[in-house]
Amino acid sequence: MAENIRLSAPALRVLKVFVEKPREQRSGAEISRTASVGAGTLYPLLARLEHAGWLTSEWEMVDPAEAGRPRRRFYRLTAVGQAAAVKEIGDVQVLPGALAWNS
Repeated sequence: MAENIRLSAPALRVLKVFVEKPREQRSGAEISRTASVGAGTLYPLLARLEHAGWLTSEWEMVDPAEAGRPRRRFYRLTAVGQAAAVKEIGDVQVLPGALAWNS
């Protein structure tokens, strides 16, 4: 169910993380750290991107008791998401801590 969504500065930073290595799946903690987006912003954003068809996600297949930690959820960019993200990121220049519109 691909759809257009409103993209904030944090959303663009998150998408940039995915576009840099589009075939890799990433955990929420890794995305948060790399994009400098807090969990309170990140997880609702990831849910919106997944609902829009831009991302898919799956739970890690580990036993939390054996791993000694909670399971992680991994996110991956879809083909639709990659095309949309490349277009949207192309409209802005993402700088550390700021966005500059190209047009």
